[in-house]
Order: sequence, then structure tokens, then C-alpha cells
Amino acid sequence: MASTKPFIRVRKAELADTDAIVRIHYEAFDDDVMNQLMHPGGATEASRKRFGERVFPRPQSDEELAKNGETILNVAEYFPEGPDGPGEVIAFSKWVLHRNPRTEEQWKSEDYVPTVENFGEGADLSVINAFIGELNRKQRDHAKGEAALFLGILACSPDRQRLGAGSALVKWGTDLADSLRLPTRLESSPVGYAVYRKFGFEDVDVLDMKVKETWGVTKEEGRYWGENNAVALAGPVPEGVMRSVIMRRPAKRRGSAA
Repeated sequence: MASTKPFIRVRKAELADTDAIVRIHYEAFDDDVMNQLMHPGGATEASRKRFGERVFPRPQSDEELAKNGETILNVAEYFPEGPDGPGEVIAFSKWVLHRNPRTEEQWKSEDYVPTVENFGEGADLSVINAFIGELNRKQRDHAKGEAALFLGILACSPDRQRLGAGSALVKWGTDLADSLRLPTRLESSPVGYAVYRKFGFEDVDVLDMKVKETWGVTKEEGRYWGENNAVALAGPVPEGVMRSVIMRRPAKRRGSAA
């Protein structure tokens, strides 16, 4: 009997994948309350263009690499007819690799400042700074410049979920980190938390956004704002609050089994 397991391949992203990556990114986060607040009128063409331009790594000097890390952009392709048939890009991940620890001067200089140039006209920079900026600052202050692999973005096309693409991308990263004996770090959205826990990520800190109090938005029926995430670390999530979780997967110990 032929296998019915979906065939997923992870590979390095190419410029030809840009349109698919941009589409997947905005479709994946379309119903996320923070994304809706960051783009109150919906993602504009300017925002989409800026994202497509900045998602790919740019050439860096040795000094810039030491400070900013090496960016790795991957895509997951789905082959509905098997590995010999046509493939479809259905998910992507963006990683930043710091092979060596950074100095205190280097990591403390990471000051996140969103701009219209980066996010396009129509984006609410105050919300972006309150959410993405604060997540970045928390991550920075916990990591303290340690050598690590950081997962910046993981997104999957909503109509291609549960095929294993997200897990395949995470596994690619954890395998790389294990081969380098490095820890892996990320900031989890409410819906990604269970997947990351499955791969050995541990709770480090939380960002509880007071969505109702700050912006007057209440949680719609059927939406998940992270109510059961990191409860042991930070307690139950208050009503009207959306929780994101700072997570870390420890470095693989030398001599441990694969």
C-alpha cells in the first residue's frame, strides 16, 4: 500500500519564493489580534513590499555578522503527489545564528526602533514597538548575547496546516543547533506554544499584552490568546490579555545520543 504521509521538503529560500513567503506571512497572521492592531487597515501593498525586501538576508561585513548574526531563510515545500511531483511552498522560517557569544556592548546596543521605512505606510508603529519591540527587548535581556540559534519567524499557510511543514522547519533548526551544541531561542505566539514544547523548548518569560485595557479589543469566541501557556511560570492569563512566551531549548550536551 502506498504511503499517505505528506511529503515535505525543507530547503533554503530563493528570491523566486518571495511572493509565496509574503503571502504566507500575512495569511498566517491575518486573524492574530496583534497583527490586526499593527496593521489596522489591513496589510497595505507598501507593508507587503517592505516585508518582502527585508525578509531575505543582506550581505554583511565580518563585524556586522559578529554583531547581528547570520540570517538563514528556509521554506517548506509540500508535494501532494509524492517527491517526484510538483511542489508548493506552504511555510517558511527565518533564523538568526550567532556562532559565538557577543560582547555586552554588542548585545546591549540592540535597540528595536520600528520605522515606516521598514513596515510601510499604514502600519501603527506604536503598537509594533509595544509588541514586537518589547518581545525583542525581553529576549535580548534574557539571552545576554549568548551564542545561540534564534527563530525569528515561523509561518504556515492556513489552508496547508497539519501537514507537518511547521514541525519540519523547527526540526531543521533544532538539528542545526544540536550539531553546533548551541541553545535555540524563540518567542512563541499563543498557537505555536504546544509545537515548541514538543521540541523541548522551555518557558523563560512571558509578555502579557493588555489588549482589552489598552486598545479596547475583546477576545472573539473561538480565538486563543494563550490562556494555557506558561501557567507554571507566570500563572493564569488574565482576562483580556494575550500571552506570548519567550522560550529556550538548551544546548545538546556533548556526548549525548542523537
